[in-house]
Amino acid sequence: MEKRTKKPLTEEEKFELELQQEADLQHQQRDYTLLCKDRATMEESGGSKLAKQRKVIDIYQRELANLTNDLNVAVSHGKKKIDNRDAHQLVELLNEYDQFSETIKFKKAHLTEVDFQITKVGKEVAYMRSIQLTDKMWQDRTLAGQKTLEALENKLDVQIKKFCTICAQNNKFRELIDHLLKERADFNLKWDRLIKNLCIGKKFMLDLIEQATIAYDQREEWCSKLQALRTKAHSDLVLHIQEMRELQRKEDNDKKLAEFFSTKGQKRVMAAMEEKERAKREEKRKRMEEKLRRYTNVLADVHDFTNQTHLQEIMETFTKNETENFALFKYINELNREMEELNDTLGYLHLDIDEQRALMQIRADKQQETLQKLRDELDEATQNADAAEFSLVDCDNTLKILATGVEDLFKLCKCHRDPLIPLLGENTRVNNFNILLHLEILERHVQNYICDVYNAEKILTARKRIKAKHKLIRSEGIVRPLYTIEQIVPANPCPLCVEHEQVSDVIDVLQRILTKEQTEAKLSARLELPDGLERIHNVSACHLPKSRQIIQKRYQ
Repeated sequence: MEKRTKKPLTEEEKFELELQQEADLQHQQRDYTLLCKDRATMEESGGSKLAKQRKVIDIYQRELANLTNDLNVAVSHGKKKIDNRDAHQLVELLNEYDQFSETIKFKKAHLTEVDFQITKVGKEVAYMRSIQLTDKMWQDRTLAGQKTLEALENKLDVQIKKFCTICAQNNKFRELIDHLLKERADFNLKWDRLIKNLCIGKKFMLDLIEQATIAYDQREEWCSKLQALRTKAHSDLVLHIQEMRELQRKEDNDKKLAEFFSTKGQKRVMAAMEEKERAKREEKRKRMEEKLRRYTNVLADVHDFTNQTHLQEIMETFTKNETENFALFKYINELNREMEELNDTLGYLHLDIDEQRALMQIRADKQQETLQKLRDELDEATQNADAAEFSLVDCDNTLKILATGVEDLFKLCKCHRDPLIPLLGENTRVNNFNILLHLEILERHVQNYICDVYNAEKILTARKRIKAKHKLIRSEGIVRPLYTIEQIVPANPCPLCVEHEQVSDVIDVLQRILTKEQTEAKLSARLELPDGLERIHNVSACHLPKSRQIIQKRYQ
């Protein structure tokens, strides 16, 4: 194992270590002072205590010598051999102990398993003895089966009675359905109003979405135009660079061609030509001297202007100023270019603003026209609602008169309200909701009265007491017996299926309440379709989820 390197102590740790050493030193000094005082006290108190302590020390020294001898004897060679032999014997005994322990554990586990199997077999024997049937047990089981059979027959009788009661309540439920259909008509009126509000809200929402879509499309259009302008500017720049390179190449070719033609067009030099050349050289030398003098003056002026004598420093200063001037020139050109771009962008934005203003003006005019149209429709709808309200008041008055007449006829025919008491509740007068119940009872009583009168007249006619022309009921006006709908057709058109078909699109389109004639016409047209007969079934045979809920409520 590698030795771990000790980390060097920090200044704070060194300082703390010194403080700890100083504290230990003070503690040792204090102990030393106390010991000195105790020694002086013991010397002053007399030699008796010292003698006793010396005896104790001698005893301790003798015990130390004895212990040392015993230790030497214990660590001698002979004792070591005895210890090694004892250690080997202990190891063998321990191994033997472990073997015996494993054997004992195995035997105990085997005995436990045998006891468990014995207990299990005993339980099975007891169970087999307990399930063996005796004569008394068989008789008790037979009596229990008979009691169970009687209880099941009683339950069957009760269920049959309940079924009969449910069948008797079906008629009441149909009347209740008529009442709920009227409530549904009121609900459809409120639903129509809510749908109108929803449609108005959808129109506003669509208008807002259209405006947002137009703004987003215009943004995308201008972004694409800006990208196209950038691409065009880059392509124009590349094209101009290529043109400049082509022009530079043509200029170099023209210079080379001019030098070639000037060299080819020279003639042989004669004396006059040499004189001319000498004069030209002299003139050129004078020009060079003049140019040198002018450059010398310029250099002197530069030295005076810059107060510097070294040409390298002057060149560095000139280069620096030239770089700064060129940077300022480039910055000014960049500012001019940005100003031109901003002016172009500002012009485009002004054009966009004008177009948007024109578009918003057109949209505002269109909205004003729409609002005016909606106001006209609102006025027309208000007038129709007022007219419908007046008609509703007239109908309510007519219904009240009819209800009063029905109640008078109900009292005149001496009809009883006993079958209606559970349905009427506290309101026993005739109203719009229970008038059909009163009419049904009234119709039954009138039919009975007509049958009684007809039978009485038939008996009197047979006895020739009255003539045929004095009869209250003519022979062709015999009341036919009334048959239930189940006796005419297998079942009614399922109200759940019809309602599901009529209100399936209530969320998508605006619903209108159908009148009784419209409902009958629609139902007749629907029954004429190939799958029209599928609507003629009871609620128990309907496949809609609501039918299962109704059936579950019936049998709960």
